[in-house]
Amino acid sequence: MEKLYTLKEAKRLLGVTTRTIQRWDKEGKIRVVRTVGGRRRVPESEIKRILGLREERVVIGYARVSSSTQKDDLERQKRLILTYAKEKGYGEVQVLSDVGSGLNENRKNFLRLLDMVFERRISKVIVAYEDRLTRFGIETLSRVFSVFGTEIEVINRGEKTPHEELVEDLITIVSHFAGRLYGMRSHKYREVVDGVRKLISG
Repeated sequence: MEKLYTLKEAKRLLGVTTRTIQRWDKEGKIRVVRTVGGRRRVPESEIKRILGLREERVVIGYARVSSSTQKDDLERQKRLILTYAKEKGYGEVQVLSDVGSGLNENRKNFLRLLDMVFERRISKVIVAYEDRLTRFGIETLSRVFSVFGTEIEVINRGEKTPHEELVEDLITIVSHFAGRLYGMRSHKYREVVDGVRKLISG
């Protein structure tokens, strides 16, 4: 977790008074967090920003597949991200990955990624396809990330027709709930998903 400073520590580091920090907080000039008891704390990233110090940020890759039967695809995504990052000259890149539905917001490494973004530790997040991060709301997620100085970089932006997008979204929703009802590896799950796919295609 990011280090937090008391107002006494922050004013010493910034060379201002406590009253000045309180005023900045009210004016939105500094980001502060509050403890359970309601006391102000100043994140280390804000101290660095105000002092004009350059933060050391990293580039992170993120890969995801829906089930354990797609491990080969997961490895392909990782290789693609690393190759892309090398060609772009991004240096050493760590790739976080999850096995789970894009509708599941509690993916372990997805949550870890969010924490790193909110702590302003990431400059870019690289994904092979935008739906690897989330099935819905990628534009909203991009806006939230940008507030913390993080850019989402998508390697493959294949243009899809509205019909193709709707079909993919519907199958994703059915797969997600069928998996929760019957288990991702069950015969019933595959039967339901294949049935919906054939119905739409037909």
